[in-house]
Amino acid sequence: MDPYDDTQSSPYDTLENARRARQVVTLCNRSALYSAALAGLLSVIVVLHYSPYLLSALVVSAAMAPLGLLNRRLALRGRHDLAGQLQFIALLVLVAAVGLLLDGFYPILAPGFLMLIADAGMILKPHHSYGIAGAAGVMYLASQVIHGSGFQGAQIPEQLSTVMIIIMILLSFSLVASTNIRSTSDLRRALDEATYNLIQANRKLKQASEMKSQFTARTSHELRTPLSSMIVFTDLALRDAYGPINGKLRSALTHVLTSARHLKAIINDILDLSKIEAGQLVIAQEEFELSRLAEAVQSASAALAAEKGLGFSVLVSPELPPHLRGDESRLAQTLVNLTSNAVKFTEHGEVEVRIEPAGLDRWRMIVHDTGPGIPEDQFETIFQAYRQLDGTASASKIKGTGLGLAITRHLVRLMGGTIQVESELGQGSTFTVELPLAAGVPVGEGPEPILAR
Repeated sequence: MDPYDDTQSSPYDTLENARRARQVVTLCNRSALYSAALAGLLSVIVVLHYSPYLLSALVVSAAMAPLGLLNRRLALRGRHDLAGQLQFIALLVLVAAVGLLLDGFYPILAPGFLMLIADAGMILKPHHSYGIAGAAGVMYLASQVIHGSGFQGAQIPEQLSTVMIIIMILLSFSLVASTNIRSTSDLRRALDEATYNLIQANRKLKQASEMKSQFTARTSHELRTPLSSMIVFTDLALRDAYGPINGKLRSALTHVLTSARHLKAIINDILDLSKIEAGQLVIAQEEFELSRLAEAVQSASAALAAEKGLGFSVLVSPELPPHLRGDESRLAQTLVNLTSNAVKFTEHGEVEVRIEPAGLDRWRMIVHDTGPGIPEDQFETIFQAYRQLDGTASASKIKGTGLGLAITRHLVRLMGGTIQVESELGQGSTFTVELPLAAGVPVGEGPEPILAR
């Protein structure tokens, strides 16, 4: 939904319209009630102290009651914005009439207008309340001109005038207070409802996520068992364990074994991602030899790089201790994922892996390739699950599941590290994984650099 599209409505708009409609109906009801009470009081004064100005004030007050009921009906029919504006203008006219037509009431004009403007701000839309404020300003200026010309309203006994002013002040305060209370109540109700809906939605999402993770884990386990059997028996057949096989059958079984291993790798990735999303993946803290990490990368990617005619090297800095503490299998998985991607998408040149210190308490694994490069606007996209890289100059037609880099970033974060990518189209890419350094059993000086090609 476009937040700037006025033709679309949001749930907030629906709630706000309902709130304003209730407020306008309440305003009309209270205005009719208060004006009727004021008209009753003025009618008594007119009988005791008749004056044309008093009669005019009585007529204006009496007219407010039916006008309030008409605006109420208009609001109930869905025209609450128009009804609210008409009602506030009528109240401004009432305050101006009382302030001018009754001698001694003029001082209540300014505070009365201000209270109505404040009330309009709590009930009407902002631009409608600005209109009410403008109308109040015009009426106040007109009243100033009339009052300054020497106009004098009807005389009322001082004690009665004081009582009326007190009553009008109390009624005005009660009108604003009731609007404020209702507004606060509506907002709290809306907040409670939104909070409840959010909690329910989160609960459903959590249940759906748990069910998805359980289904994925169970399905993955069910698939891995027969798949492992296929891999084992196919491998045995290729080793002539069941007797010699001809060339065509060997070629077919080789394709079966390659596809089965690829499918098993995908299933393992899906299972890892499910564990990560469920928060069930545990990172071990065990001592391991750094040289084994280099050997794992070499054994996993060197052969494929050689088949493609790529240069391939793994260099371990002698400045690192030969033994580290961490999760060797997850570190190897991280580095193999990055290296496999580099070899997969590089058609010419080389892939270089470096393992070196990064300060006093950190170390890093760097994978650099001379592949097609990655567009800068996709640096974040490549780490999202099930997303494929688009817009590169790669001639490679290999497509993956889009899980490798997503899992890699999750693993790096679980191990307390960071992963960064630098790339230039047509020049290659560099992935850098930086991790906390935890040395294992100290062993003299580190070995010479391990260079595998």
